[in-house]
Amino acid sequence: MLKIKNLYLGSLFSLFVFIPSILGQSRMYLKSGIKKQKITFEFIHNLIILPVELNGKTLNLILDTGSSKTIIFGIKNSDSIQLNKASKISLRGLGSGEAIEGIISKNNQLKLQNIVGVNQTIYVVLDDKFDLSSKMGKTIHGIIGFELIKNFIVDINYTTHHISFQNPSKKLKQKNSKYHDFDLTFYNKKPYITANISLSDHTKKKVKLLLDTGSSDALWLFEDKEQGIISPPKYFLDNLGEGLSGTITGKRSKISSFELKSFKFKNPTTAFLDSSATAFARSYRGRNGSIGSRIFKRFRVIIDYPNQKIYLKKAKSFDKEFKYNRAGIEIVHIGKILTAQNHLFQNTFLVNKKTLNSKTVSFEIDYKYIFKPLYAIHSIRPNSPADLVGLKPNDIIKVLNGKPTYEYEMDELNALFYGAVGSKLKLSIERNGVLFYYEFTLKKLL
Repeated sequence: MLKIKNLYLGSLFSLFVFIPSILGQSRMYLKSGIKKQKITFEFIHNLIILPVELNGKTLNLILDTGSSKTIIFGIKNSDSIQLNKASKISLRGLGSGEAIEGIISKNNQLKLQNIVGVNQTIYVVLDDKFDLSSKMGKTIHGIIGFELIKNFIVDINYTTHHISFQNPSKKLKQKNSKYHDFDLTFYNKKPYITANISLSDHTKKKVKLLLDTGSSDALWLFEDKEQGIISPPKYFLDNLGEGLSGTITGKRSKISSFELKSFKFKNPTTAFLDSSATAFARSYRGRNGSIGSRIFKRFRVIIDYPNQKIYLKKAKSFDKEFKYNRAGIEIVHIGKILTAQNHLFQNTFLVNKKTLNSKTVSFEIDYKYIFKPLYAIHSIRPNSPADLVGLKPNDIIKVLNGKPTYEYEMDELNALFYGAVGSKLKLSIERNGVLFYYEFTLKKLL
């Protein structure tokens, strides 16, 4: 048994890990007498966060269908987790860097309310450069994918933030005609679906894409000149995230359309990844890219791994515009600031009746001090509106559009960077103890 203490790990929004297959059976099941387990999930940065217990310790794990493994990469300094039968291994994934050191741990127990997992194998990333928690504004400990959903029918309602698990008895019947079913194929315990894309020349191409709820983007495509998968002329270079093997870079653009049978999306945002960042992911030669949660959240989704099916039904958000970061700012949560909030207390008393038959009201102000979030700029995209006015990484954003940033949730702040063309952003920032004021306008980049 191994105990990991005071270990802080993390990652960005998509992880692809190669680890040799291991012997032994693991399974997750509903407790006896439980037919269905419904859970409310947190939805941050387009990612599903579930409270999963690992050997009795509750962790925040992202539901990631793009991962065949349960991976722990973000343990707070105050946390301590128990890992059984642990030994060191090497891990490799997306990115252009080398393999990194990790731990494989067998014979663990996972629990999600009435869902119990026995003989679970866990992987721990031993690299402190990943920092997903600061980018999410919430402590994130890792990802869980195939092991959680392989034996269940999983119903995801992105509108109400509910997910349910039930045992499959036979092939799932469509609830109504609004659901469309799609066949899934699997490679290394990861699900793939066939779709059609039209690039800037409007030529339709059939592609095989990974279903990746662990990606907060809409689409990722692997550039391939032989197959004619090339980014449109209009794009900008961007850091798409951090994989296990380093930074994932690519071109951010939009394509003409994306189709899943009768479901058609016009001008979805699409990232085109270069070969250096995806060399390992291309080991499956049939794969052309990924579908992420900016697509999935536009549906009611039912995943049926046992019968190799997925069912999709349009949600109200289906036709919403696909947006991208027009400001060029990526922020992180860097801690908390102590702020004072004043409360008015009313005191009422009677004045002497001989002088005045009335009431006198007085107010007293009491200050209550509470901790609020503090945000800073993590990175700035070159030649973006934020870059052109002089904003810099590590600038602490104090006020945005007249409102203290500690009054914003992180998703609310990020939404402003994805705002409409012509929107103005006014920022007061602190840099090396000095306050500066900046103002810029969001522009159409694609």
